[in-house]
Amino acid sequence: MLPDRERKLLRILINYPSPIHSARAPDFKLLETMTGRRKSEIQGSLEYLEQHGYIEWPDKGTTEGIEIIKNEVLEKSPPKRNNIKYWTEY
Repeated sequence: MLPDRERKLLRILINYPSPIHSARAPDFKLLETMTGRRKSEIQGSLEYLEQHGYIEWPDKGTTEGIEIIKNEVLEKSPPKRNNIKYWTEY
């Protein structure tokens, strides 16, 4: 399972392409806005994702050319408990 910063960054990279953005990756300025992190932290997270085989990042100076190799399988959260007791007894 990926740490929170890297998982968030990977989700952004996976979900960013759209008909408007075709197949390009968001630039560092946009990633800073979307993640709330500095460029150095984003670069560290991208290196982490590359080392663990989630992405390929040939040009380390820019986000162009980032290719997603594997998508993280999201774990299902446990079902929420039934809170009927709260509504009937209190």
